[in-house]
Amino acid sequence: MVSNVTGTSFTWTVVQSGLTGANSGAGATITDSLVASGGSSGTAIYTINGTAHNCPGAAITDTITLNPDPGSSATATPAASTICSGTSTSIALTSSVSGTIFTWTINATGVNGASAGTGATITQTLTTATNVPGTVTYLVSSTANGC
Repeated sequence: MVSNVTGTSFTWTVVQSGLTGANSGAGATITDSLVASGGSSGTAIYTINGTAHNCPGAAITDTITLNPDPGSSATATPAASTICSGTSTSIALTSSVSGTIFTWTINATGVNGASAGTGATITQTLTTATNVPGTVTYLVSSTANGC
């Protein structure tokens, strides 16, 4: 925080909702580590007071809106499975964060039919490339609300 009045000191109080980590304090910088505590956005409303030469200035507010990390609650069901050649996967991707979008990449060895994609379900017909069992690993990423 800065002021055009030399010698200004700052203090702040905070009201938080739907997140943790916000603290009242003093100094020129607020360095709280905020964490969304649920599946929806949270807010921290800081009320900042400046004082110079024993004279208080007008309080200002700064509102921080924190969107949750969709990956922190993402699950793939089943997390692992064994299927026969020529059958389809059926992997459901879910998150407690509303509006989560899933994308995945693959690492396939000895398997045909696996491909990168998007959506809430990975449904792909997989076949072995030889008479030896193969494997596919799906690396799933999630985004929601710009996070």
